[in-house]
Parts: sequence; C-alpha cells; structure tokens
Amino acid sequence: MSNDETGIGGRPISLDQLVALNEEMAALVRAGVPLEQGLGEIARDMPGRVGEIATHLSERMQAGESLSQVLATDEKTFPPVWRAVVEAGQRSGRLAVALEGLTTTVRRAAELRHAVGTALVYPLVVVGLAYGLFVFAVVHLAPVTLGAYEDLTTSSDPVLVSMAWLGQTAKWWGVWPPLVVMLFLVFRWYRSGRASVTQGQTAAGRRAGVFGRFWPSLGRSIRDGRMATFAELLSLLIKQHVPLQEAIVLAADASGDRGLSRAAQEIARRQQSGEVLAGRDSIPAPFPPLLGWLVLAGADQPGIGDTLLRTADAYRQRASHAATWTALYLPIVLTAVFGGAATAIQAVVTIGPVYRMLYELGQPF
Repeated sequence: MSNDETGIGGRPISLDQLVALNEEMAALVRAGVPLEQGLGEIARDMPGRVGEIATHLSERMQAGESLSQVLATDEKTFPPVWRAVVEAGQRSGRLAVALEGLTTTVRRAAELRHAVGTALVYPLVVVGLAYGLFVFAVVHLAPVTLGAYEDLTTSSDPVLVSMAWLGQTAKWWGVWPPLVVMLFLVFRWYRSGRASVTQGQTAAGRRAGVFGRFWPSLGRSIRDGRMATFAELLSLLIKQHVPLQEAIVLAADASGDRGLSRAAQEIARRQQSGEVLAGRDSIPAPFPPLLGWLVLAGADQPGIGDTLLRTADAYRQRASHAATWTALYLPIVLTAVFGGAATAIQAVVTIGPVYRMLYELGQPF
C-alpha cells in the first residue's frame, strides 16, 4: 500500500507529533484497549497530521497488519527507531513502558530543539542589525570618510579604499548573504524537527550535529537518553527470558543509536559463533563501559535486570541535567559570543578608519 493510497503523503512525522501519538498509544495499551480500535477513536479528537496518522494506523491494523508491520512499510514517514521500540516492547510484553521510554527521549530532543531555537533568536537579531550597519557604513560612511582622509592627509587608507569599493558593489552582494543564511537556518530548523533526528550515527560521533560538537552538553543529553532507552529495554527483554543475543540487538535498535546497533549485532554474531567475550577490550567501542560490563556479566546473573533499570535511571538523570544546563547557559553564551563579535567588527569598520585619520593628522609634517 503506497503513501498516496493511505492518504498520509509520506511526509516525515515530527518530534511533537511522535510525542503526542506515543503518549496516546501508551495510555491505550495500559488501559487494555486494542490499538486498532483506540487509535480510530482518538483520531477524531486529534487535529491535523496526528489525526491522519492515527487513522492510517487504525485502518491498517484493522486490515490484519501488526503495528510493527505498518511502521516498517513506510520508513520515510515513520522513523525506524519507532518500529524497533515497538518490536522490543512486544517481545518483552511491556509495550507501554517501551513507548513511554521513547516518548521521554523524543520529548527531550524536542525541548533541546526549542531551547536552541530560543537561544539563537537574540544573537541572530544582533547579527542582523550589525550586518545592516556594516552595509550602511560601506555604502554611505566609507566614501565620505575616504574623501576626508585623502583631503586632510597625504596618503590613502587601504581599509577605507576596500570599504568604498564594497559600497560601490553592494547592489550585487548586499542582499545575498542574509538571504542565504536565512534559507539555510529555515531548512536546518525544519530538518531538526523531524522524528528521524532521534536516530543518530554513533554514541560519540555526530551527537546532535555540528551544534552538538560546539555545545557538548547538547549531544550528551541526546546520547544519555539513548543509552537509557537501551538499558531499560534490555532489562525488560531479559526479564522476559529473551535470549541475550536477540535481546541486545532489539534493545540497541530501539535506542536509535546506529553505532550501538551495529556493535550489538557484532556481539550477537560473535556469541552465536561460540566466542567468549572475556574482557572490556572485547566489547566494541560504541558501548559505554558500564553497559559493556553488564553485557559481559550475562543475562543469567541474578539481579541483572534490576541493575540495568537502575542504570537507565542514572542515564536519564544525566540527560535531564545536561538538557537543563543547555537551556540555562546556551542563550547567555551565544549572546556574548555573537554580540561581542558583532560589536568588535562594527568598531573596526567604523571607528578604526576615523582613528587612523586622526592619528595621521596628529603627525608632524
């Protein structure tokens, strides 16, 4: 069945839409209401895109497909991590818990996105004003200052000459930089709102993209949220006596971390071939040390499930702390950096030439 036939259009589901739908589905599962029936009912009360997706899921499930099958047929609309969470939740018999864990991770990603957007507003306004003043300076101030400089001194200032030339050619370049930057930011903002952003490459790799490398706590919050999902689902699967080789792959896929997923598949393959993982060095790098040690301990150790749950709680607390720190300090740092840089550039462009002219006038003939 194609996207056009289902009427959902194949557009990727957003972070906020996934949170809203996941919360409703978890509530239905906890209440014991069949999803195919419950989704059809709540679709009437859910506006726009969320209602369309709920109707689509309900109709497909009423036609005999399972939820994981429906999610697997349209990876453009539904992120693969959603299907993996559903599969892990169904295997563990705790679908509601699995959905709630994903909701927590996705909501944190949405909150971080909003925090970054809010933090960028004032610096972008400052940069926009500074750029406007720069264009005004090269178009109007630079020619006047250059003329006065050449009349009052015996030399010409190369900076003023360059600025005057920029002013003469401003009609060719003046509009393009802010337009290109604005289009790029709009595109990146739209992309960051898609639910697929929760599926990263590696735990320590791209993290939250370029901005995550600039602001480490942003990537740390996303990474720790994924590790919490992995530990929690692995605990649920082990408690349901799912074989460790299978449980670790299901939980890693559901975490949304591709590096962790590949590492889990490698561990499962090596264990199935009879290889004994004897030390931390035998665990692939994407595994954090603590989770790697728990995997080495094996599913047959008493209390391993409860230990994994406590580990998941610790990761969630760390993720929450990093998110709070980002929301609090990111606006301050960005304002200081962008505002300071814009002020310094404006001072060099406008005050610098005047200072040099006055300095030349003060020199003896």
